[in-house]
Amino acid sequence: MAKPKENQTVASSTGADSEKDARVVSGHAARYAKVYSFFGFGHAYNFPLLLKAVSAGVIFAGGMLAFSLSRLSDLDFDHHFKNGFALVPGYWYYFHVGPRRVGMIMHLATVLPAGILMVLQFTPVIRKKFITFHRINGYTVLTLLLISNGAACVVLPHKQGGGSRTSTQTAEAFLVIITTVGMAMAWWNIRRKQIDQHRAWMLRTMFYMGTIITSRVINFISAPIISRLGNYYGVWSCDELDFLYKNLQVPFPETEYPQCLFPNGTLDSSLRVAVEATVLQTKPEQFGSSHIQPFGANLWICIAVHIIGVEIYLGLTPRETERLRVISYEKQLEAGYANPGSAGLTVDRWGDAEKWTPPSK
Repeated sequence: MAKPKENQTVASSTGADSEKDARVVSGHAARYAKVYSFFGFGHAYNFPLLLKAVSAGVIFAGGMLAFSLSRLSDLDFDHHFKNGFALVPGYWYYFHVGPRRVGMIMHLATVLPAGILMVLQFTPVIRKKFITFHRINGYTVLTLLLISNGAACVVLPHKQGGGSRTSTQTAEAFLVIITTVGMAMAWWNIRRKQIDQHRAWMLRTMFYMGTIITSRVINFISAPIISRLGNYYGVWSCDELDFLYKNLQVPFPETEYPQCLFPNGTLDSSLRVAVEATVLQTKPEQFGSSHIQPFGANLWICIAVHIIGVEIYLGLTPRETERLRVISYEKQLEAGYANPGSAGLTVDRWGDAEKWTPPSK
C-alpha cells in the first residue's frame, strides 16, 4: 500500500512543478517567447546568439546588420568616405585614384549589401516560409561576397604604415581565403542537399566576415593604449603627409618634418619619415598612425576569437545539427544519392568518425 501513496506523492509533486513552471513562463518570459517564436526560433538561446555580440567580441548577425547599415554612407565615396579620412587619416592617399580606388568602391558596394542580406539567411521564419527567396538571396549573398573578396585583393597591396602593414596584409589575405573556402563548402553541401553542413559552413563564413567589425572596435580601444605607452612609430612618405595636409587645407608642418624638404624648400616626395603613434587630434598623421600600428595584431586576435567562437556555437547546438542531418538524409534518399545522410562533405566520409545512421523510428 506504500507504493500507491508514493506514486500519488510523485504525481502531486509533478503537478505542483507543472503549475510552478506555468507561472514562471509568464510576464517577461512569455513576451520574450512570442518575440523569438515570431522570427521562427524554436529555442530561446538561439535568438540572443543571433542578435548580439558576446563579451568576447564574437559578432553575430545583429552586429553585422548594424555595422553594414552604419557604413552605407561610405558609398558616398568622394564626400563621406573622403571627409571621414576613409576611417583613418591618411587612407585617402591610397584610394583617391587608380586601381585601389576602383577596388575599394567595388568592395564597399558589394560587402555592405551582403552584410545586410546575410542576416535574412539566418532568420528561420524566412527559411521556412519563403524558401524561394531564401535560395535567391543565398546565391546573391555568395556572389556579392566573392566579388567583395576579389576587390579586397586589389586593395591589399597598399603600404600605409610601413613594416606593420605586412601583418595586416597577411591577416586580410587569410580572411579572404577562409571566407572563400567557407562559401565554397556551403555551396557544395547545399548542392548535395547536405543541409546540416551547409548551415555549419554558412555560419562559419558569417562569423569570419564579422572579424572586421570586432577588430574596428578593439582598434579604437588599443589606439589610446599604445599612445599612452609611447615609443610606437609608423613610417609615412613625405608625399603622404603633404597630401594629407593639402586636403585639410593646412600648411605642411615643416618644423615637425624638416627632413622632407630640400634646401630650396621643395618637397622630397620619395623620402620616408617616422610618425609617432599618438591620439592627438591636432596631429592627424599621428592620430592615423596610432590606429594603423596596432591594427594587424588586433585583426589576428579577432580572427582567432571568431574561429573559436563559431565552433563553440556549433558545439552548443548539436540537436539542431542532428535534426538537419535527418532532413538531409530524407532529401538525399528521395533524390537517389549514394550514402544518404552523408552525400555531402561529412566527417564520417572523409575522416575516421563512425558511420552516421538515421535514427530508428
